[in-house]
Amino acid sequence: MRSIALGLAIAALATVPALAKDAASATAAGKDASAQVAGDGARVLYVCDRSDLTRRGFAREFGSAEFVTADRATAKGESWSAPRCISRPEMMRLKKLQSASLR
Repeated sequence: MRSIALGLAIAALATVPALAKDAASATAAGKDASAQVAGDGARVLYVCDRSDLTRRGFAREFGSAEFVTADRATAKGESWSAPRCISRPEMMRLKKLQSASLR
């Protein structure tokens, strides 16, 4: 019985660094998924899905989960103080709009 308890304790201790590594990689992935729209004000976008978990987490971190379209993200004269969410298809559209404007 003691050997089983000892084995479980060792297994639990061994998973703690793995969980910490996963948390760090999740944070890095969040930073990788962000984009900054060049323009008159700092407008930070995060690629988000529309699930309740994402909305709650984003609202907890930044105040509210407001989704923007590619057109609104590139609009002149608009700035915002908190980061906004953008869906994956809209982010692809935003990249196309930005690459077309560079040509």
